[in-house]
Amino acid sequence: MEFLAIVFIPLILLLLGAAFLVVSQVSGFVQSGFLNKRQHFSNMIIQQYMAQIALAQSQIYQRSRELEDLSSRLVLSNQELGRLNAMKSKFLSMVVHDVRTPLASIRGFSELLLKRNMEKKESQYLKNIVSSTDQMGRLIADLTDLAMIEAGKMKMEKSIIEYSDIARDILPGISINAQGKGVELIVNELPTSCLIEGDKFRLTQVLMNLLNNAIKFTPAGKWVELTMRREGKYLTAYVKDSGIGIHQSETKRIFEKFYQAKHQKDEKLRKQGWGLGLSIAQEIIRSHKGEIGATSPGLGKGATFWFKIPAGA
Repeated sequence: MEFLAIVFIPLILLLLGAAFLVVSQVSGFVQSGFLNKRQHFSNMIIQQYMAQIALAQSQIYQRSRELEDLSSRLVLSNQELGRLNAMKSKFLSMVVHDVRTPLASIRGFSELLLKRNMEKKESQYLKNIVSSTDQMGRLIADLTDLAMIEAGKMKMEKSIIEYSDIARDILPGISINAQGKGVELIVNELPTSCLIEGDKFRLTQVLMNLLNNAIKFTPAGKWVELTMRREGKYLTAYVKDSGIGIHQSETKRIFEKFYQAKHQKDEKLRKQGWGLGLSIAQEIIRSHKGEIGATSPGLGKGATFWFKIPAGA
């Protein structure tokens, strides 16, 4: 028994060691294979990311070139727009300067001829000439203001004035205009002791434009109403008429330069004016830190034009 124990114990230990070695080798092989597969998978993922990064870099480079090209075109377009704008401003200045003098001469000579004894037909022709030169004179004045606005040279000569004075100075002439058109002019009580800091000439120009427009687009037998009052920190003016009205989509667009109403069916009414007066009025009111706008229930239902400016005291 002792002999068997001496022989078998070392043999068993040897077998156990061999088995452990085999298991260790097999385990190492399995782990190595797993790690290799994992490494291979990781390499594939990295390669895919690298390919995507390379593609993205290529696309970024392409977009960058396109943006550079567009930027160059935009610079050229801006330069061309600047050149055209300068030409337009120069053209406006030339028109204002070169047309005003001959117009004054035409009007002056026509008035001289009107003082002579002439036949009724010839006299009417001369009156038409005077009327046309006055119309052209108003256009020249609007173009002058437009050129000054676009050049940034339209300055407001502000002083402390009585708010209602901007209406009192023009109402006699406006009343005559309304009577000649057969339109009733309603003037509500003007406010008193309401001071503002503003350019009296320019604010008068705005109110005159709104009133004349209202009378122009109101049929005979109807009315135009002026209301001026204080509303909190603002002094307001409302010119309400019973005329042709404004389409809902155009209550803001009518303040754009040269804009003509698109929805007005009457061709003659639609083409009256040059689309400058309201845009100039808007600039004047904005220069006084105020607001201007228009509302209308719709075509044929009249309109209300309004503006408000901060009260001075």
